[in-house]
Amino acid sequence: MKNSLVFVGLLFLLYGCVEPSLIVGQPGPAVADNEINVYYGKRPRCDFETIAHIRVTGGYFTLESMFSEMRHEAALVGADGLYVLETRQLDTREYLGTAKAIRCLSA
Repeated sequence: MKNSLVFVGLLFLLYGCVEPSLIVGQPGPAVADNEINVYYGKRPRCDFETIAHIRVTGGYFTLESMFSEMRHEAALVGADGLYVLETRQLDTREYLGTAKAIRCLSA
């Protein structure tokens, strides 16, 4: 039993932490992760509504692995985009990121 608790603890350290998304809009049905457009360093060209705020920290060895987790969280709330607000590399194996899970509005 003790070994399994240590193993679970190590998994959390290795894979990082995703805080529960703060839902601020109307979620939709979940979509596939690969359907999420990532807007990094630029604002989306569409008018959009914010569905949720996402924050991830720790254990991501690359920026892309952190974005992958953020895309997954956005997909769970039915977003079609991820508007990345901030990324920081805290050390060689730890990134922090915040983003908005968004849905583009029809024209």
